[in-house]
Amino acid sequence: MQWITESKAHRVVYWLMGVGLFLQLSSKVLYTSDSTNGVHVYLLLILPALLLTVWSFLKKESLFLVEAKRFLVAAGLFMTVCSVSAYWSDSGQSVLYVLRKSLVIFLYLAAIIYLVTVAKWQHIKFFIMMLCVVAAVGALVSLCYQLVVLDESFGWRTFRIYRMGHGEWIDLGYPVIAGIYFALFGVLAASLVALGHQNHSQNLVLMLVILVLLPYVFLTFSRTSWIAWAVAICYLMVVFRHRATIALATILACIAFVMIAIYQNEMAVEVTERQLSGRPQIWLWTLQHFLEHPLLGHGFAHSFWPEKPYAHAHNFFLQVLFEHGILGLTCYLFMLTSVFAGVWRYRRNKLVLAAFALVIYILTAMMVDVQHVITRPGLFWSIFWFPLAFTIGAVNRAQLAAPINTLFEDY
Repeated sequence: MQWITESKAHRVVYWLMGVGLFLQLSSKVLYTSDSTNGVHVYLLLILPALLLTVWSFLKKESLFLVEAKRFLVAAGLFMTVCSVSAYWSDSGQSVLYVLRKSLVIFLYLAAIIYLVTVAKWQHIKFFIMMLCVVAAVGALVSLCYQLVVLDESFGWRTFRIYRMGHGEWIDLGYPVIAGIYFALFGVLAASLVALGHQNHSQNLVLMLVILVLLPYVFLTFSRTSWIAWAVAICYLMVVFRHRATIALATILACIAFVMIAIYQNEMAVEVTERQLSGRPQIWLWTLQHFLEHPLLGHGFAHSFWPEKPYAHAHNFFLQVLFEHGILGLTCYLFMLTSVFAGVWRYRRNKLVLAAFALVIYILTAMMVDVQHVITRPGLFWSIFWFPLAFTIGAVNRAQLAAPINTLFEDY
């Protein structure tokens, strides 16, 4: 099969999916209704992706090269295993219903990979900057409303921010998820700074975005997002050792040092008393009950520890093991391995390395949080599937750049 040829139809699809992806990723800031977000995602992102896939198949043109195909096969296999396991779960969800959600996610992945592959670098940079600015504005509005209008305190755990506080605007539902969501845009902004293809004013905007997101993520008191963001920044500093990255890391380290100095007693309590907030007990229970059905697991979205107020394993690897057994975990690791392998093969490409910071971030966060990733259009698409697809899109772009011209312009 040959690579897809440029046409007006492809450009229309390109812009439709770009707008759809922007609205989906920023939906928690722009919308109060998940149903409104879902309509935009289906019309502007999923439907064009389906039409593009069918058109390319009929024309015998390839949308993806080897690395992207390997990832999509692995992702499809993982989602199929998860879907079939709904048959023996007590969740009440049918196999067909979960398969339908999986198909939509598959098209979502394909759309992102396509967009990252064919887009002009200027478009990618503008897209990321606008996303980060929208997230920063949402975080700033929430902070101002909570601290000024509602007169909340900036003290240690006196309150945990997760919403604006006015109606249902910018409401993430829970502090931990709010921290993970907004810190993701902090990693995006830091990755763009690390790439070093901006002028001083653009870098200044990105720095301001990070400085606005920092107090919001701090006030969620989600240690998961704190640590995951720090790990991603450390990765970027090691891989991209230039002035902008070092300056960013230095500023963040100074802020962290000041916060530790101010809240040293409270942080000591976090380490000595709160520790892992009961997670080792949850992990042990998960492993014990995994042994009841080790091969296939308990099934998709199976009820978790009914006697305790715990909804999930607080470790996504263990959650997969509990619900889908050894088979499901093997498929999940196969999917992740396909991403790691692609990044390793194209590790000389700066965009691939910068995108990989998103994967490092979310996998770190998922060591202690995140419950389900096969959902309707929503938050977990942004948190989990977007980093994986964006990274594979960068790999597909790098693979395509050498032997074949892309639709628009190489990075």
